[in-house]
Amino acid sequence: MLLQAMLAGPGTFYQICERAGFDIEEAGMEHRLRMIFSRFIQGNVRLAGIRYVLKDASRAALLGAGPDQSGQVATPHFRGTVGAMPVVVVRRPAAEVRP
Repeated sequence: MLLQAMLAGPGTFYQICERAGFDIEEAGMEHRLRMIFSRFIQGNVRLAGIRYVLKDASRAALLGAGPDQSGQVATPHFRGTVGAMPVVVVRRPAAEVRP
């Protein structure tokens, strides 16, 4: 919700919380939101003065802009454009060890 609220543009902590519809007067809510903001919302936001600004790559991803790179596999013969690509990590259950 916070990232979606930031699509409207940069803002201060209080402006973004208001856009997202959070009631910071609720017990413990302001503290939890400040912890989220202190980590810059998982690296998608940067702090410019007192305003939080959504990074360009994050804005493009949220808006669905750019090429669809899902399902691509980087192999030695990969000849595509070099750059950062999303990676899907799949965890498999550990094999049972029997004595």
